[in-house]
Amino acid sequence: MNNPMFSNINENQETVYSKSDCASYKGITIKTLILLFVSIASAAAAIASLYTNVGTNVLVGVLIGSGILGFITILIGRMSPRASAVCGILYAIGEGAFLGSLSLLLELVYPGIALVAVISTIVVFCAMLGLFASGVIRNKSKIYGFTLTLGISIILMTLVMLIMSIFPVFDPIMNNLGVMIAVEALFLIYACAMLLTNFNEAQELVKGGCDKSYEWCCSFGLLISILYIYVEILRLLLIIYQLFGDRN
Repeated sequence: MNNPMFSNINENQETVYSKSDCASYKGITIKTLILLFVSIASAAAAIASLYTNVGTNVLVGVLIGSGILGFITILIGRMSPRASAVCGILYAIGEGAFLGSLSLLLELVYPGIALVAVISTIVVFCAMLGLFASGVIRNKSKIYGFTLTLGISIILMTLVMLIMSIFPVFDPIMNNLGVMIAVEALFLIYACAMLLTNFNEAQELVKGGCDKSYEWCCSFGLLISILYIYVEILRLLLIIYQLFGDRN
């Protein structure tokens, strides 16, 4: 259940250890910031286009198209690490447009929700990075095991909830905001655990002397995790706002 971009690095470690031009933390950081900048720029462009009163069909097309683009780029990047730079940029463009459009729509209903989600994502990322860098997590194999177990559990839970949603008798449970908050919190915990494993795999990439081209692969993987955390925080905030907030 690890980020697909990082599992690809693990599969190719033997072939890249002999390279002389090695990956570095600085290179990974710069490339990750580039992808984040592209995502933000794409989100801003999508938001600006929505203010020009584009039709609903165009908006739906952007949302669907960006989702498909994101899925395809992950698959290609998974199969070809050398294409990670192009795939990462395309993914950043697609997901940026998707999340920008989604955030604006939610912002119109619940003002301030997008800003809170952005700040919360930054806080969570810094907290996970600090937790990892401090050495508090010493047995990293347990984190892998925990992340895998939690990921499988979430898949099974999602399937069970999907089946329950078919039968009206379970509606009181499915529509209970407390249950929904607990479920989303579980998804967020999984996203954080996945980010911790990604930090560890990025560390192994640098220490293992992987080729510098894998910096893009690593940055692509980090972008996926960061945006995933943002989505889960946004969903959790949406439920909380529905419970306590006031709509426009």
